[in-house]
Formats: sequence, structure tokens, C-alpha cells
Amino acid sequence: MTESGRTSGRTGNQTAEKILHLMTELVAIKSRSGTSDENMASDYIFRYISELEYFKKNKENCGLWSIDGDPEGRHIPYGLIRGKTENTVILTGHFDVVGEFDYGDAGELAFTVGEELENALRKKTMTEEQRHDMDSGEWIWAKGAADMKGGLAIHLALLEEFSQQALRGTLEGSVLFAAVPDEESYSRGMRAATKLLSDIKKKEDLDYKLLINPEPTDLVDGSQIMFLGTVGKTMPVVVVQGISSHIGHCFDGFNPLSILTAIYRETNGSLFFADKYKDEAAMPPTWLKMRDLKDVYDVSIPLRAAGYFTVLSLNSGPDQILSKLKAIAEYASEQEAENLEKTYSQYKKINRFETKSRLGYKPRVYSFSQLRKEIEDREGAHFRSFYDSAYNETAEEIASGRLNYPDGTIKLIERVLDFAGFTDPVTVIAFAPPYYPAVNGNMVWGREFFAQKAYDIVAGLSAEEGQQVSYQNYFMGISDNSYTAVTGDDMENREYESETPLWGKAYSIDFESIKEINVPAVIYGPIGKEYHKWSERVNKKSLLYTVPKVTRELIKQAWYFE
Repeated sequence: MTESGRTSGRTGNQTAEKILHLMTELVAIKSRSGTSDENMASDYIFRYISELEYFKKNKENCGLWSIDGDPEGRHIPYGLIRGKTENTVILTGHFDVVGEFDYGDAGELAFTVGEELENALRKKTMTEEQRHDMDSGEWIWAKGAADMKGGLAIHLALLEEFSQQALRGTLEGSVLFAAVPDEESYSRGMRAATKLLSDIKKKEDLDYKLLINPEPTDLVDGSQIMFLGTVGKTMPVVVVQGISSHIGHCFDGFNPLSILTAIYRETNGSLFFADKYKDEAAMPPTWLKMRDLKDVYDVSIPLRAAGYFTVLSLNSGPDQILSKLKAIAEYASEQEAENLEKTYSQYKKINRFETKSRLGYKPRVYSFSQLRKEIEDREGAHFRSFYDSAYNETAEEIASGRLNYPDGTIKLIERVLDFAGFTDPVTVIAFAPPYYPAVNGNMVWGREFFAQKAYDIVAGLSAEEGQQVSYQNYFMGISDNSYTAVTGDDMENREYESETPLWGKAYSIDFESIKEINVPAVIYGPIGKEYHKWSERVNKKSLLYTVPKVTRELIKQAWYFE
């Protein structure tokens, strides 16, 4: 039988059975994001890879990459199959899932595939679309089936196929597989994987042509959506220090909530921050938390207030986002000081005991790097010693789970403000992890428009299978593809580092390794619906037949991208 004949025979029921088996076993592993349970999934994937005949003969080509300093001790299973050339396609994806909190009475069955779960779900109140999909028998329901153990199962099945071709000496290019934890939380897995992918590339002298991430894809008006890039995400933190006083003498104080709420009004949902690319636009900012920082109730004006929000971006770097936010904060601070002054001038007219000529508050606005530099210039080694101690204490609180990244950022800024001893109102703007740079697969240096080439292949092959495919330039759901290439200016990365108080031991991104990887990445996986919900499901035909067949051919053609 010819090589094409063997491949053709493998594209039907045999491959479908393998994918379904792998997905069912992966789903059964309760690899909840941010927990040590993720290790069960990485162990399973590594065992599967290492037991393939190719890796039994090439043990040095696979392994479990340890994530340095990870509090959960998580790993990245990987395997490299060398073909006739160094031209390489990377297959990746995450194996963590969000919790099954909304499954209700069906919770014990959430991590199973089959009729028992489906019968339990039928008892829930369903939308017309959900009921139709359940009755059609065309969908597989389970936690993680779509997001994204179905896609991982496809890639593992294809990895086995290519390993057999490599043993026969007929594999034209190379394939590198690496699965990661923690995508649903802080992408610690992919941030660590950048070093692994960079090291393998240099050691094996590989030429990375394309990375395929099999995140579930949406069906819109009958067309499957393929994504050629991924949206960026920053999380600005705003800490405002006012002047505390008893509410019976409120004009002796300055309420920080006034500035914080003014900043909120100018930023939440503001199209001023909504990046555009062609006919696509990022969602405007959304605030996730905003409150005073008092620990107990009393009748005093709070000394401090803080909050944080997300900014999604397509072409704005951290420097541009910071510049916009700083201008808004400066204007808000000036306006609130003026408003308080006007109110006091009117209040004096009705209260003869108020005798101050004016309040004279002079609010200041700092970016975090400006704040740190001013204090260090003033205090020198004394501040540096203090800061190192405060940083390490905050980092330990985050590692132990007592603080998350944004709240830890606020806490560290508070500690710096305690040291500074300012007497006037102060607003500090910084960034909190995580950070996801915007990346477009058509804009990777030296690999321009490789993502478009991939789309053209997928669209043509899918049409032959009866599935129309459209594309979007940016995936708006945030993904690990942010760490596959650097398409912006290095200054953006340095700006982010300097304005992120937790940068360093507590949180970092290996931008040098990302530049070494420099691979266009696309999102192309099976059609799914309602991820992160009890109604999560993946389309059987897409999962078992169409996407595996198309992905196989995409890999083969991507080896020759120029």
C-alpha cells in the first residue's frame, strides 16, 4: 500500500475512534485550573507519548518539562518527531478546565462522556437551541470536551500518525507537541513553555513554520470561525490616597473615592480605549473591582481607595494605555480638587465657624515607576532595602494563595505609599498580572502572512468536507497564543516591566525566548458551544472527522511555507 493509501485509511473510523477514546480519558481527569490536579493530565499525556514506538526508540525527544517555581509542581508534557527536514509545525493546547460548579445534580457526572451525563442534563431547563442539540445526537457533552480536551485528543492522534511515518522514514517535516496547564488562570504553563520551545528550536536547529492551537471554534451563520491572531490584555491598577479625617470635619480631608470614581466614569466602557483593526474592534474596558481600602467600619474618610480593570487591545501597547490613563487621572484629580474647593467656598457662607480662606489641595499623579524613582532618589539604599523586603513579602502572600495578582499589586503599592509619607492626595497607576500581548499571525517578523496561508488551506479543505470557514483577525477570548511571537516594539515590553510592581520573581514573561520562537500561531479546533458552562459541548463530525483531516493536511503544507 502506498503512503497516501495508508494515510487515507487512517482518516476515517480508525482515527475517529482514537480521538474519541483519548478525549473520553482526558475528560475523566479532573484537571481543574490552578490546582495540583492538573498534574494528572500532564502525567497521562506524557505516558501516552512515551509509549509510542517512535519515542521508545527516541527517548531523548520527549519529556515532562518542570515549571520552575510553580507552587503546584506542574509540568509540560512534550514530544518532538524529527522528519526529513527541520521545517516544524508546533501542536499545542491546554489541559486545565474550569470547575463544574454549575452542573448542579449532574456534577458527579460532569467529567464523563456518554448517555448517563446526557440523561442527567436533559432534566435541566434548556434553551431551544440546547434542547435541539441534545436531541440531534450530533454533540458530545462534558466538562472540557470542547475547551479543550477534544482539540488535544485530535493533536495526540495526529502525533501518533506522524510518529509512525517517521519510523518508516516517510515523514517530510517535523512535528513538536507540547501541552500546557494553567491557561484558564494565569497562563503559567505557556509562559514556561516559551523557554522549552526556544531551547528545542536552538538545540535541534528547527525552523518553526506554524503553531496550531486547537481551542474550540464558534459556528456563526453556518461558518466555522478560524482565528489568525489573539487579542492583548493588560490590567491597569489605580490606587488613590486621599486625606483621612472625621466625617464631622470632612473638609479637613480628601475622599479618595471621589478621584477613583471619576476615573471609573471616564474609562469603564470607554471607546477611547477600544482598538480597531480593519473591521474588527476590541471590547472597551471593564472594571472588575473598585472599593475603599478600610479594613473596619468607622466614621472617618477612607485614606485610600483602589480598583483595577481590563483593557483589551489590538495595536495599543502598555505605554499607550498608560499614557491615556495617566492623562485621565490627572484631569480627574484636578477636577475633584476644584469641585471640593467650590463646595467649601459655598459651605463657608452658611457656617460661620469655617474660616479657612481655601483648602489648597494639590493632588499628584504618578505611574509606578515615577513613584519608585522619586522615593529612591530621596531615600537611596534605605528605600531599596525596604522595597526588596516588601516585594518578597507580597510575593510570598501570592505564592501561598493569600493574595491574587491584582490585590497583591495594590498591597505592594500601599506598602510603598506607607513608606513615602505623602501628605497631599496621590494617585498611583500601575499594571497587575497577567499580561497578554496582542499578536497577529500575519505580522510575525520574517513570517508575514503565514496565518493567511494557513486559513486559505483550511477554508479550501473544509469546503470539500461540507463545512464553510470564515476568519477573524483576532480571537477576543484571550489565549496562550500571546506568547508565541513578538510583533510589537521592545519598548512596550520594557514599559510593562517597569510599571508592574510584581514583575520579577512573582511574575515574568520570557520575551527573549518568545522572540526566539517567533512563530505565527492560529486557532483552529473543533466546533464547540457554551464553554465554561454545564451546557459545554463539541460537535461530533467536526471533532472526529473534519478538523483532524484538515489539520493533518495543514501541517503537511505548512512545512513548505515561505
